[in-house]
Amino acid sequence: MRRTVSHGSSTPSWTRNYDAVTATLFVAAGLAVIGSAASYRQLIGWLYLFQLDEYLPARLWPTALRRLRAHLRSESALLAGALAFAVLSLTLSSGLRLVPLLAASTLPIFLWRPFAIRDSLKWTSRARRLGVVAGAVVLVILFLGFLAGPLGAVLMGLVDLLSLVGLTLAATILSPYEGRQRRRFMKRAEGRLSIASPTVVGITGSYGKTTTKVLLGQLLDEVDNPCFATPESFNTTLGVCRAINEGLRPQHTTAVLEMGAYRPGEIEEICSFTHPRVGIVTAIGLMHLERFGSRQRIAVAKSELLSSLPAEGLAVLPSTIAERATLVRHLKARLVLVGTPTDRWWIEEEKVTPAGTSFRLRGSQGEVLDALVPLYGRHLLSDLLCALAVALELGRPLPQLARKLAGLSGAPHRLQVSRNAGITIIDDAYNSNPEGAEEALRLLGSLPGERRVLVTPGYIELGPEQEQSMRDLGRMAAEVCTHVILVGPRHSAAVRSGLEDAGYPLDQVTVVADLAAAQERLPRVAGFGSVVLFENDLPDQYLERA
Repeated sequence: MRRTVSHGSSTPSWTRNYDAVTATLFVAAGLAVIGSAASYRQLIGWLYLFQLDEYLPARLWPTALRRLRAHLRSESALLAGALAFAVLSLTLSSGLRLVPLLAASTLPIFLWRPFAIRDSLKWTSRARRLGVVAGAVVLVILFLGFLAGPLGAVLMGLVDLLSLVGLTLAATILSPYEGRQRRRFMKRAEGRLSIASPTVVGITGSYGKTTTKVLLGQLLDEVDNPCFATPESFNTTLGVCRAINEGLRPQHTTAVLEMGAYRPGEIEEICSFTHPRVGIVTAIGLMHLERFGSRQRIAVAKSELLSSLPAEGLAVLPSTIAERATLVRHLKARLVLVGTPTDRWWIEEEKVTPAGTSFRLRGSQGEVLDALVPLYGRHLLSDLLCALAVALELGRPLPQLARKLAGLSGAPHRLQVSRNAGITIIDDAYNSNPEGAEEALRLLGSLPGERRVLVTPGYIELGPEQEQSMRDLGRMAAEVCTHVILVGPRHSAAVRSGLEDAGYPLDQVTVVADLAAAQERLPRVAGFGSVVLFENDLPDQYLERA
């Protein structure tokens, strides 16, 4: 009998291994894509906050840690769910292991916590670049995680941190390109200034920059000599570049530029392409103490403007600034001090009225001007004094400036007084600081009203001084207010403590989650004939509902 030999084909082991590896890669890639799509809203939320923080990782991470700590419960729930699915995947057979991993990849959809934001992401070219690169980084990390199996599920419980890592790496990867773009924008702005050749006035300070800029722009602007001023709070390097590139025209004879300092060297960078001939430092205070660490370091950063002025230039600042020696240590330009009778210009006999503030301007050479301006607050008069000094030193006649004073308008949300339905509103919602808040409370107490209501979340970015400054705010409010509405229970807790320290009745204190809730509550505590002060409004990075 002949033995039949079977020639049935069998799949070689290397082929089976190749198929298994291909399947594993395909599954990992699919789970990574699903996980990336599920966490898209988290990535966009953090990208929005990154945009607010000027795309600086050093500013994004403190914002992130503050938010993550505030929402530890929901973050823990997301991580716990992810860990449960990771453990479950280890206990199941290989055929069923995909099910819990797939469930983990969709967790952010079901446990998504909306970001508390009042604005939306501006899809600039830079934001799109960062979003694409950060999304790619997140996708790669998730792919590697799901390639390892349960690790991918764990990563889905850390999608907020994963998004932050993705944005940080994206900013690092794109840094050389963004640097080239930055230099290109600066060169373009420098070229526009060179063509127009205006007298450039730079303004910086811990507070008062925008108000001084707005007032000086109005004082200098004439039909035959138009003045350009940077809009709103465009005071970073790229903000100033954009303002000049989009708004400066050849007919502008003066250009008033606001310059902010978010890190050492930024004002110096702005001056390197704007070449200011006149510089104003409005004040040195506690604002941004969290970033710089001390008032002295803040003064050093602000001094970069005065150091950049040429010898034939002009520097103006209040003589009462304690850090004056630091500010002028490298000054080559002529210095004009304002504020006291021993200075070149000063203000006296100021009086707040419902129509505004009356005062007398005096000069060391016998100049006198009596005026009434529709502005409120002594610190705003200091800003006006700096603006007047520059306008006068640039040759504007005093009679001409006198005619303009009655029609001046201040910067929005900075001690703006208006009346609505029988209620006087003091809007001091922008960029509050202890000195300005004290003046705002003084104004609240001076204006006639049946009730006086304060609406505030307190301060931000005061570093080690914040707790005490917030308590002081509460104690000052206790002397003036008939009711206080605190915005944000966690953030405003120190203000409440200050009210308690002063013996303020707690039944006259309302704590709400956000400004919308405060406005809803307001009609119950303020009626016709009341005065309401809105002191500060937290930027989106600090909102508690996140």
